[in-house]
Amino acid sequence: MNKIVYLFGAGASRNALPIVDEIPDRIQELIELLKSDDLQLSNKDKYDDLTSNAPESKSHYQLELIKNLEWLLTESSNHASVDTFAKKLTIKGNRKELEKLKVALSIFFVFQQALNKPDKRYDTFFASIHNSLYRFPDNLRILSWNYDYQFELSYSEYSSQQDVSSNQSSLNVKHKYGDNDTDERFGIYKLNGTTGLYSDGGWRQYMFAPNLKVPVDLSFVDRVVRNFTAVTYFGNLYSNFSFAWERENPDKSIVDLAIKNTEDCLALVIIGYSFPFFNRDIDRKIIGAMKNLKSVYFQAPDADVLIERFKAIKDNTSEINLIPKYDTGQFVLPNEL
Repeated sequence: MNKIVYLFGAGASRNALPIVDEIPDRIQELIELLKSDDLQLSNKDKYDDLTSNAPESKSHYQLELIKNLEWLLTESSNHASVDTFAKKLTIKGNRKELEKLKVALSIFFVFQQALNKPDKRYDTFFASIHNSLYRFPDNLRILSWNYDYQFELSYSEYSSQQDVSSNQSSLNVKHKYGDNDTDERFGIYKLNGTTGLYSDGGWRQYMFAPNLKVPVDLSFVDRVVRNFTAVTYFGNLYSNFSFAWERENPDKSIVDLAIKNTEDCLALVIIGYSFPFFNRDIDRKIIGAMKNLKSVYFQAPDADVLIERFKAIKDNTSEINLIPKYDTGQFVLPNEL
């Protein structure tokens, strides 16, 4: 069968999540939400399982989270993008603030996805690619630069499983800090990790909130603040959120795994991805390894611009059919599928 690969960027989640320019305003809205009277945690109760490292009240750690979001708002407003600020912290070797940024940004995206329904295009995509009730095409692979749970949340309508982890298992999701194995079936490869947590004692994954299809009420805030407290004050928990330039475990490289599972593809479908400079080295490795590539579809309002950027990533593009798709109403389903 013809192997088809999708490459998803931020534009693929545009109808559910903010793009770069909108992030500061959305952070401000989240700060105001967490300060609202009906979402205030107790100033007497504590997280009993965390008190050895975090002995203060729940309200204390809620305030800490708000302060971190205010810091993120200030810094994201003072830089061209959050990625620019993150790269600066990396160059300066400021690991503590880089981890602080990752946790705050992860929690921001968790709330955004709990407050907003998934992009409807994912729903149509799943309905279209299903071969049978519980099976996806074995010749299809998905690469994603996104941290979000749009795939998992949309697929929950088909699987009837509400927690994110169960849907990740059903979708065969691989991510940067996961315990990844090679296989010959449908899979989603999250090149930059995801908005969760992992422990260093066996790569176990945790979620800030396991189910995002619930009301954003006091109970939801309590769960997120508890896990914010755990990752902030315990030394063996880390953000599963990453950036392209950060090193990964060479024995479990998501880039190597992505190359191994996509190098024989004949068609590539690029959805809402602008080929940013920060990702260029990895894009060149993965796309450069696609030796049999015959067709590339570019779905975005500025598809012509993306085609020109693609030519800086891939050699011998004169031998490849480069196809712009300007209509973004539904994700492209290529003729090769």
